[in-house]
Amino acid sequence: METYYQPSKIYFDFNALEQLPNVLKKYGKRIFIVSTPDEPLVPLYNRVKDLCVNNGFEYYHFDQVAPNPSTTMVELAHKKLIEYHADVILAVGGGSSIDTAKVLALANQDENIDWDMLFEKFDSPYEDYGIYSENVLPIISVPTTSGTGSQVTQAAVISRNHDKCTIYHPQCISKEVILDPNLVATLPLKMSMATGFDAFTHAFESYLNVHHSVYSRFDSVNAIKLICEYLPKLHQDITNIEYRKYMSLSDTLAGRALSNSGADIPHPLSEIIGGVTNITHGVALACVFIPFIRVMNYKHEEDFAKLADVMDPSKTNHSSSELVGIVEKFMESIGMKVTLSSMGVTKEQFDEICNSPILYHLPFASHDECIAILKQAYE
Repeated sequence: METYYQPSKIYFDFNALEQLPNVLKKYGKRIFIVSTPDEPLVPLYNRVKDLCVNNGFEYYHFDQVAPNPSTTMVELAHKKLIEYHADVILAVGGGSSIDTAKVLALANQDENIDWDMLFEKFDSPYEDYGIYSENVLPIISVPTTSGTGSQVTQAAVISRNHDKCTIYHPQCISKEVILDPNLVATLPLKMSMATGFDAFTHAFESYLNVHHSVYSRFDSVNAIKLICEYLPKLHQDITNIEYRKYMSLSDTLAGRALSNSGADIPHPLSEIIGGVTNITHGVALACVFIPFIRVMNYKHEEDFAKLADVMDPSKTNHSSSELVGIVEKFMESIGMKVTLSSMGVTKEQFDEICNSPILYHLPFASHDECIAILKQAYE
């Protein structure tokens, strides 16, 4: 039996941010805002806070989220949340801010965050976990990137030491999402391409995952088509707001597919890489993606041929072997054809990545296949 679950209400349009007061009033008066301290986004943060104050809301702004949010940072935010007694959490930013908000919402009023319990008990995207607590806060997400899809997923990725760990729970899904393409307009070229490629991999990998459904594949295919058309165009004209609109849409479609189907081997490999190096998530995915297609072609021949047809509509009935060239051409068009060595990964770091015990326990590929992908990714 196929299942599909997507409870978030989405407001999608230019200037959708103006809907924020009407959204917040459903949940209370005290708003806990979660964001990074990124200077380019300060005018947006001020606009959000003005919308709160001018409409009778109170707020506390936690602006210390860092990329790859750590348990230590989340604990600091958790202490502030307990002190503030918020009614709702407002996440403004990319995946790091939204993932931080998810854990805060889940652990609201818990005296301490029990990381061991969260990572061990809620470790599957496919389990139908029950209510965690009556104290869980609603999350309103305002994405400022088009890539992570975190605004419509149940997953929160948090770093503990060198490991990137994921908590999955339906109460982590945003109640409502303000999807305003204007808010992505200041994202620089390299980050726009890296996050856009992340969205592409969400759509691509969720298409392959055995837990896919006809609904998730509909989202996957439409996201891939949009990204292949508009991300190269955005690379050529980074100021084009229409291209931003289609990337916001495709990011959300890909996030819905990922939430319902799950990923494949590139994502866990990229998380291992990100735990050892400072390479961003989208770039780490780009390093392993072509090697993944080469090494795993034998397993996905039929689906790779179908995906080649989706990515290259100029002809039909592609062979699976043609997918490598199609994806390479796409990655070149967005400046994302990279390797681990070209991104500065040292031999010592590469050895640490290859020695990760996680590589023995991934359901998507054998240890030998993981090592083969990583070796090609390093060359």
